[in-house]
Amino acid sequence: MNYYSIFDRDGKKISDCSSIRDAIMLVELGENRTYRQMKHINPQTVNVPYIKLPDDLQLSEQKILPQSEWQPFIV
Repeated sequence: MNYYSIFDRDGKKISDCSSIRDAIMLVELGENRTYRQMKHINPQTVNVPYIKLPDDLQLSEQKILPQSEWQPFIV
């Protein structure tokens, strides 16, 4: 799959587009712009083995301090 990148005179990328017609239009909108045809490289798909663990449907117990152990929050 190919796409087109548009660059300004300093080589900074301005935009990407999938159509040559759009690339040419974007080049014509500004001075000293160029476009390059880029090729999208499809990465190889890899199968990764995994182990399914049982679902933990219950939340773990939370420790709640009694009011006597509260400490003031000072900003």
